[in-house]
Amino acid sequence: MTAQRRLVVRLIGAVVVAFFASMALTWILHDRMTAREAYKLIDGAFNDVERAIRERVDRRMIRQAMVVRDRLHEMVGEPWWGDPAESSRRLRALADELMVNEICVADADGLLTHSARVEEVGKLNFRQSSGQAGEFAALLDSETELAQPLMPNTLRGEMVKYVGVWLPEGGFVQVGGYDTCVHNLSRTAVTGLTHNWHVSGEDGYIVITTTMGTIISHPDMAREGGQWREPGDESYWRRRDVEGFPVYVVIPKKTAILERRLLVGTSAFLNGAALVLAAFLVGIVIAAYVRAQLRAQRAKEMSMASDIQESSIPRTFPPFPDEKRVDIYADMETAREVGGDFYDFFISGTRKITFLVADVSGKGVPAALFMMRAKSVVKSVAQTGKPVAEVATAANNALCESNSASMFVTAWIGEIDLDSGIVSYVNLGHNPPLLIRGGSPEYLKGKTGIALGAMPGFTYAAQEVRLEPGDMLYLYTDGVTEQTNTSGEMFGEQRLKAAMDGRCDVEDVVGTILSAVRGFGEGVEQADDITQLAIRYNGAG
Repeated sequence: MTAQRRLVVRLIGAVVVAFFASMALTWILHDRMTAREAYKLIDGAFNDVERAIRERVDRRMIRQAMVVRDRLHEMVGEPWWGDPAESSRRLRALADELMVNEICVADADGLLTHSARVEEVGKLNFRQSSGQAGEFAALLDSETELAQPLMPNTLRGEMVKYVGVWLPEGGFVQVGGYDTCVHNLSRTAVTGLTHNWHVSGEDGYIVITTTMGTIISHPDMAREGGQWREPGDESYWRRRDVEGFPVYVVIPKKTAILERRLLVGTSAFLNGAALVLAAFLVGIVIAAYVRAQLRAQRAKEMSMASDIQESSIPRTFPPFPDEKRVDIYADMETAREVGGDFYDFFISGTRKITFLVADVSGKGVPAALFMMRAKSVVKSVAQTGKPVAEVATAANNALCESNSASMFVTAWIGEIDLDSGIVSYVNLGHNPPLLIRGGSPEYLKGKTGIALGAMPGFTYAAQEVRLEPGDMLYLYTDGVTEQTNTSGEMFGEQRLKAAMDGRCDVEDVVGTILSAVRGFGEGVEQADDITQLAIRYNGAG
């Protein structure tokens, strides 16, 4: 063999060795990178599912605390309420009825005055305590709710979850549940939570089980109720316990393996062609992957935001089945994934119901976030029992704080006295509602104040209208009247009034108007949220 041929052979051998060394290194690095990215996606998925589970569990426990708060109004007037032993026994029975383990009542100074555990009465002052108990002192100075995660109790060591709600007369109610209690109360709320959740495309998934391994949420609904088996080495996966529920996030390795082989083959070709071209193509692949992940993540976040917003809007009708003096029906059709409109109704006194419709300036996520804030502020103030004018004034001042985006919300807020039919209301830059009397609709004109969040320090004045039995008020946002057709015409107030003529049922009114607006705008995309609320007064009898 000549020296020239030996040189060629050596060069070819060196290239082959370098090629396979490069491939081996690429294989190893890609294997590790795949695992790291997979676990990063898994950690991100845990953050989302933890938040969703805690919100549902907190909401379920707080609901029990609110039931206790309502029942206290009946207990306080009983002669046995001042007897620690008897009141503790009654609270123990109430705890059993509500399927919780502990009920405590603190007065305005933070002293534990009543408890399902009689031995604790008078021995604990929340304002002077630290740790878990000390956190509840915040309820003594603010009208809000507080929920702690499931954690070991500092006194007894059991895993326990505490929630608390403020009392209008001062103090608060605290409800506690051990892990078994939390599971029993929240299992239905968590069941099916992850049906449409995916991790790393369509292949990764999230499973929620009981402590005994029974599946309560799985992408394959047929597997729910079965026994969970931990994945083997064929998947990347991790487990975390959230509020006592074992949660598993799983990404099968088969997808990563296919991507790895494709990358190795492509790298072999590019190494033989040109390193510059390889870098260019890899850059394109990475950019496309990142864009796809960002799009998928944004779509998921928007879907979650839409679910969270939807869950905050009351959708159960009739909302007060035992209350026959009024009928209420409402609906909201958002123009985008999340909307800026909202409606609400809730009991604000012993014989009063507050109801409202509102429209936030702007669109998309910023409007949705401001909408959630405005809804929470108005409801928290109104449930203190203040008149609607003071509610509007306090809510306006609160929304003006930290409002760097200069957002505002128009609203029509009314409070009806169920015995007299008198509605006290304020119009905060909103569309005038329609008053339907005897089947004939007329716009309820009156003074209009500025929108909430537009100017701090503004004082609102309330107006009144008396509803006779059979009268109805119809509230709406400008998505109804400003819907256009193919000719650019708007639906307008006159068409709205005409479509409502002769209607007297709340659900019929809302459904008829929605059908009329959709029929008018056929062929034109919905440009704004369409929100409606109808309330009919049936009389005190």
